Amino acid sequence: MSKPPTRNLWTIVLAGGSGCRLRGFTRKLYGEDRPKQYCAFIGRRSMLQHTHDRALMLVESDKLLTVVSHGHLRFVHEQIHPRFQDCVLIQPYCRETAPAILLPLSKIHHYDPESISVIFPSDHFILDEWKFIRHVKQAAAFVEEHPEKIILLGVQPDREDHGYGWIEKADRVNKRMYTVKTFVEKPLRSEDNKCMSGQFFWNTFVIIGRTGTLMDKIKEKIPQTFDAFEIYRRSIDTLVEQQAVTAAYDRLQPVNFSTEVLEQITSDLIVMDISDVGWSDWGEEYRIRKDAARYDLRLKIPESEKIHVPTDEADAEKYGYYLIE
Repeated sequence: MSKPPTRNLWTIVLAGGSGCRLRGFTRKLYGEDRPKQYCAFIGRRSMLQHTHDRALMLVESDKLLTVVSHGHLRFVHEQIHPRFQDCVLIQPYCRETAPAILLPLSKIHHYDPESISVIFPSDHFILDEWKFIRHVKQAAAFVEEHPEKIILLGVQPDREDHGYGWIEKADRVNKRMYTVKTFVEKPLRSEDNKCMSGQFFWNTFVIIGRTGTLMDKIKEKIPQTFDAFEIYRRSIDTLVEQQAVTAAYDRLQPVNFSTEVLEQITSDLIVMDISDVGWSDWGEEYRIRKDAARYDLRLKIPESEKIHVPTDEADAEKYGYYLIE
């Protein structure tokens, strides 16, 4: 087994998305357009709060950075504990995933150039969180020994689903890790048979890499995005830091990290199989319903309505997502 990581470990939680695909469902639950990461679909904790709690299984609170959008600040103040608020990075508006990742990476690199960063989306369901964190620690230990590599956590698909990115594995590295042959952000329907062949993983978009390596790949593949943050990097920990963020975002076009960076650097990627943790991306209502039935979860559903939700993507297209019985 790899030795425990000795570099400083940091976590990034991406919580700036609008959650458009779940808007109809969240409106029924909350009576307003509340982004999914600020919703509690099971229990009392929102998806963001679940993600924070997982991150705190890895790091202290001062090494947890959360990226949010300015339009969500009322939810942020409602749900993020005051002791975390100093570690909240505010985007003036969403510019897709690449800027949302580069913003906290720049800050972490300023404080700790030799660090390892773990990137968590804030809309994931994970059944076995302790096992998941053990896998993340193993990935961080691998990056410690192989700082040129970036690890993506992957899950073996159990159905066709065109909402996921897909990773084709190549050579086995160890029991759980493989080199990457191809990376496809959203496969075409004509590729379904190939993607279900056993050679592919769903991409969870949980990313583990040396902070400097991640920044180097962004600089190499999307230099215009990297350059837009130059003033911000010089303004960290000054009185004009937030103004510099706004100036950077004013110069940016939306850039997707998967298509513009990950798909371009497959030789630098490792995919790690975490199929045993019970993972799902709760960006679609039918996935939430399917997992609730699979794991016997009690969902928060308005008792005044019975909502028929398809259990797979094909049914969702045939009948629509929000049919009232």
